[in-house]
Amino acid sequence: MRRNENAAPVFGNLSDISLTGCYVETVSSLPVGTELLFMLRIRDTMIRGRAEVKTSHHAVGVGLIFQHLSTEDQQKLEFLIGTIAGSHEMSSDEQRKVVHEDPLPPVRPLAGAAPRAASNGNAGQMSVQITRTISELNQVEQTLVIDKVDPRIIAQFHDAVEHIRQTAWSMVQWVELNSNGGDPFEILPQLEAERMHMLRKLAHNVTADLDSGSVTRYTEGISDVYEVVQTLYRGLRKIVIDSAEDK
Repeated sequence: MRRNENAAPVFGNLSDISLTGCYVETVSSLPVGTELLFMLRIRDTMIRGRAEVKTSHHAVGVGLIFQHLSTEDQQKLEFLIGTIAGSHEMSSDEQRKVVHEDPLPPVRPLAGAAPRAASNGNAGQMSVQITRTISELNQVEQTLVIDKVDPRIIAQFHDAVEHIRQTAWSMVQWVELNSNGGDPFEILPQLEAERMHMLRKLAHNVTADLDSGSVTRYTEGISDVYEVVQTLYRGLRKIVIDSAEDK
C-alpha cells in the first residue's frame, strides 16, 4: 500500500477479501479516509488499483474499500473470489462493474535494472514456505489452547509467531523489490515499526509481571534489563523530549 507513487510502501498480510474490499493485517497505522494505491499478490495473481481506508485498528490492520480497478484487474479479482468460493463462472460485463475503471500507470523499474526471474521464483517459493510454516504454528497454538496450557505461555507463543510472520513477509518483499529493480531498503521502516510494536508488547507484559510480583530483584537478567532500558530511555528522550524542547 502507498499513499502515492513516490511514497514508501506499507506491507501487510491479506486476511479477508471480497469483490468490493479487503482487510489487511499490518502494524502500520493508516487513518480512516486515507486514499492509497494498493497491490495484492496472491500466489501468481497480482491485482493493482486504488482504495480508501474504511476501518483502522491500531497495530492490528485496516479495512479497505476498492475505488478503482481496471477491467483486467476486476476480472482477476472476480476469478480469485470464484476460486475461493469454488465457482469459476465469470460474470457478464454488466454484472462485473463493481468498481470504476481507472487503470494505474505501469510500474517502471529503475533504469538499467533487468528483472531476475530466478529471484522472483525464490520469493514465490519463500511465500509458500512461510504460509505453510505459519499455518502449522497456528495449529500448534490451537493445540496449546485445547490442552489448557497456561494462558501466559500461549500469549507469548502467539506474539512470537506474529513476530516471525511479520519479519518473514518483510524478507519476501525485500527479495521481490531487489529482483524487480526497486529499492529494497524501503522495507526498513516496516521492520522498525515491527520492533516498536514488539517492544510495546514486551514492556506491557513486563510491567504486568512487576505489578503481580512475579518479577523481583532476584529474577535472572533483571540488572541487564535495567541497564538496557536506561540506555533506551536516554536515546528516546533525545528524540521525543529534548528535540521538542529545542523547537
